[in-house]
Amino acid sequence: MQRVLVIGCGKLARAVIPMLSQNYVYFREVCLSGRSKEKCDTYKKKYSSDKQKIVTAYVDIRNMEKTLLMAKIYRPDLVINLAPSTLNLQVMDLCLQIGANYIDASLYMPKGSTTCDIDAEYAYDQKFREKELTAIIGCGFNPGVIDAFAQYAYVKQMDDVRTVDILDMNAGTNAHPYLMNTPMMTSLRQISSEARMWSNGQIVKLPPMSTQAKYSFPEIGKRNLYMVDHEVIDALSGEIPDATSIRYFSAFKRPFLSMVRILREVGMTSSTPVDIDGQQIAPLDFLSEVMPQQEDLVATAKGKTGVGMLIHGSKEGAEKQCLIYTLVDHQECFAKYGASATDFMAAAALVSGAILISLGPWKKAGVHMVAEFDPLPFLKELKNQGFTYKFLDDAPELDVISGSTDEEEE
Repeated sequence: MQRVLVIGCGKLARAVIPMLSQNYVYFREVCLSGRSKEKCDTYKKKYSSDKQKIVTAYVDIRNMEKTLLMAKIYRPDLVINLAPSTLNLQVMDLCLQIGANYIDASLYMPKGSTTCDIDAEYAYDQKFREKELTAIIGCGFNPGVIDAFAQYAYVKQMDDVRTVDILDMNAGTNAHPYLMNTPMMTSLRQISSEARMWSNGQIVKLPPMSTQAKYSFPEIGKRNLYMVDHEVIDALSGEIPDATSIRYFSAFKRPFLSMVRILREVGMTSSTPVDIDGQQIAPLDFLSEVMPQQEDLVATAKGKTGVGMLIHGSKEGAEKQCLIYTLVDHQECFAKYGASATDFMAAAALVSGAILISLGPWKKAGVHMVAEFDPLPFLKELKNQGFTYKFLDDAPELDVISGSTDEEEE
């Protein structure tokens, strides 16, 4: 039974908090904290019960002195970090000072950067070891579940793994035909930034949207995808030493791509600040403020989205290609959690990881990622949270095309 401090009460909290409530047997008390105490109080009113006590607190992790005072009074066993990934290191510092275990869903992303910095979090390894505390980093869906999929294939299904392609289908519709169901800034940065891949022992960069692929995904159908940058490439490159190629492909709707092309032509996708009446504002940051937010789209999202890992290697001397994938229904997620399918997947991973720390299998001093543990207990716990996955042998090939076309999906 754990006392849990949740830092951050944004969109991911929509799914995390009800899941923590459902798992009261592991978490006897939860403190919800964030810059909007009113939002925390709303969750408290809805989910607090005789089985699980919920308290709330105002917290701005950027003010370490006040946050530390609150945390010392509450004395949590575990801190679940839902704050922006730019603040991961501050939350890890907090855990070291109060003697609490730590878990987050996204790898540390330095402010202003488009790539994560795993080394910055791993630099805390010795400090957590010295205090006999556990820190689990990147325990969301991607990385997190994807790492477990990779380990499951690498250890249980293959003798060797040579290529890995993550396929993010971004499927489903919403009330705004030109917007995706994923966070706006994530999609904008993916198609505006250089694509990265792991190739023969090194990171290779390619122009944005320069590599397209087609794939027939189970229950979704054939879609066009583009190779993009993603933090999971950094994680997997160290976890699958045999792999000669690791790539991330994502699908985008045609109206969204058309909109972004126009925005790019007029300079609105730039992350370089410009001076406007003495204020330094990056056009991309301005867009993130004025465009509809993901939480505004959740209620109207329909259909299923799917993410899979296509793995090619060998088993007992024979060539083998398999697909490990999940399918999630947008409307079912909203009906149950009031959250997006994307947030449900990340929340299921985060809560599963927190449970494994509580039970002991992941209670290991130092800083660790999901791939360092046996994948089976994690995958089993994911199913307990309603997250399902399937394994497809003899999966179809990914048809990769150099250069973009005008055949994006509706």
